[in-house]
Amino acid sequence: MSSQDREQKLLLFLSKNQDYVTSEDLTEILHASQKTVYRLIKKINDEYEDSPLILSEKGRGYKLDYEKFINYQKSHKLDKENGFSPHERRKRIMEELLLSSPKPINIYHLFSSYFVGDSVIFNDEQIMGEELKKYDLVLERKNRTLAILGEEINIRKAIKDIIEIFNIIDIDDLKSNTELNFNKYDVLFILDQLRHIEKDLDITIPYPYNVNIFSHLYILLSRSRKISAALFTDTISNEEMTNMKRDSALYQVAKVVVNNIEKYLHSSLPDIEVYFLYQYLVSSRMQGSFAKSNTFSSEVIQVTKVYIEEMSSKLGIDIENQSIFMDLATHIKPMLNRLEHKIRIKNSLLSQIKITYEDIFMGVANVSKLVSETFNLPVINDDENGFITLYFAKIIETNQHQRPIKTLIMCTTGVGTSELLRAKISKKFPELEIVDVIATRNMRMIQEKYPDVELILSTVQIEEQMPIHFLLVSAMFTVDDQKRLQRKIEEVYHGQ
Repeated sequence: MSSQDREQKLLLFLSKNQDYVTSEDLTEILHASQKTVYRLIKKINDEYEDSPLILSEKGRGYKLDYEKFINYQKSHKLDKENGFSPHERRKRIMEELLLSSPKPINIYHLFSSYFVGDSVIFNDEQIMGEELKKYDLVLERKNRTLAILGEEINIRKAIKDIIEIFNIIDIDDLKSNTELNFNKYDVLFILDQLRHIEKDLDITIPYPYNVNIFSHLYILLSRSRKISAALFTDTISNEEMTNMKRDSALYQVAKVVVNNIEKYLHSSLPDIEVYFLYQYLVSSRMQGSFAKSNTFSSEVIQVTKVYIEEMSSKLGIDIENQSIFMDLATHIKPMLNRLEHKIRIKNSLLSQIKITYEDIFMGVANVSKLVSETFNLPVINDDENGFITLYFAKIIETNQHQRPIKTLIMCTTGVGTSELLRAKISKKFPELEIVDVIATRNMRMIQEKYPDVELILSTVQIEEQMPIHFLLVSAMFTVDDQKRLQRKIEEVYHGQ
């Protein structure tokens, strides 16, 4: 695991655990030595200028200053450094080559500002060539020039993935955030086109689908200014054209937007640009009357049912089809189109989803493999799996509030303070069903008399191991006890 990966995992783990975490726990989570954990925490705190981002307290461990962390996430993504790592250098060179493709660029022009020798340039070429193969693109060297060759649709996919800014933008932030370094006139023009699309279809295009369409249009403008549209050699088949025109509402909207772009650029664009935009629209989740009127194909219905049936089995709960079917099918429909046309939606919450709903995510990932094999689909990536995970996580969270946890309270005598404890817990945590209050001397009869109990809250530590969730609390049931109990409740629910 790289230092950057460890840093991200550490911050995400601390953001999930709002209380102090010991260094021993962190070494297990990060699979690293205590010295490595200390160095990592120091590095993070040194980068945050005002005051420590990760707080420490002797005897308790480490804790994240959550409000500062939220601000840190925004600023850290947009930090601009004077120096460039080899990885950053190659990304910037690929960006320049991709935006100008298929026109060749002189190698001296590409590398002069990085002050590197021929051996480094040769090594960079090899690495960039391998990276571009993922997009079915070729890095060609000829007469001391480099050029990227391949289909236009693949070039734009590579641009979107390699220029990371497209994966972190916030549509609402675009107008005012000068750090993003976008052409402000292009931004205003594209946002206006997005508003027209939503108005004409009577829909709202939510995040991250609006970002995907914005990125596609911004890249189109950038590419069109760099090279002649005549060099866009991709074509559309008669069958694809017929299918697109059959979907008259989306086709007309795509056609109008491309026409508006031609006026904005004062130049004509090939007909395939309408098809490209149409595919992005079909691949987007929409909210509104147009979206509700859409019907599902037999493939969408079958794929959705497989997810529901398989996840019901993996989670050990009976998911009623209607409780999730419509929402999930509405997501699956554009997802299948994204898979067919290799359109990738970036899931900015993926890391948090993997940590918060680890078991659900792993279940979804396994079902996705089955779906790909059964329906002969391309591999369903983790970004998509993360989105699907949230639909099942919602079911789990909803069930948590519907079914109470059978709880037993245990004290030294079973009277007095324990009854006060019972009153406090019942008031603060209605999701707990207090089945009884007993004395510790009666603990041996628990499993026989209370076989359905899932959680024991005790004011006395129990030495004997029991196959039931247990939490030691004080008789006064302090704020700290309440926080610990909330985490224990989540543990019980997620463990079911």
